[in-house]
Amino acid sequence: MSENSNQVYLVFELLVTFAGVFLAFMLDRLIDWRRDEKIKKVLLRNIAHELNRVKDDLTGEVKRLNHDVYDSAVASGRLNFLPPEQLMKITDVYTKIENASIRAMSVIITKEAFDQSKSVPSHEYSSAKNLDNAFNITKQEAIKSIDEILKEPWLSRYAQKS
Repeated sequence: MSENSNQVYLVFELLVTFAGVFLAFMLDRLIDWRRDEKIKKVLLRNIAHELNRVKDDLTGEVKRLNHDVYDSAVASGRLNFLPPEQLMKITDVYTKIENASIRAMSVIITKEAFDQSKSVPSHEYSSAKNLDNAFNITKQEAIKSIDEILKEPWLSRYAQKS
């Protein structure tokens, strides 16, 4: 009988050990999940704030658009915390913002060149106007994209708080 009780005791020890290891792994996963959710929440709040700021910049005078939060998130790999659908939507919006920024810089450079030049041939002035019109179209596309993404349920709650 002593041998049977030793076997039962051994089985009990193994079960307790496995249960402890399983519990430790589950707690570790829970801690990682909570950390990832916190990072995702901060990232979305910062992106929503940045999108509102960029939208304000687009409605003002022509200037280079800064999107440091997005650039930092790309460089750090923090965008990997977002589901693919959200990542694609955010990337699409920031592509339009970058296009508007590039066009804005072209407009700024052209205007500075015209300001430095005393006489501007009419065909160059006309091409500058076309450049300005192209910027306005790109700007409107970016603003529309920003408005649409800020209405997404997963981002709108952070957009209102920023």
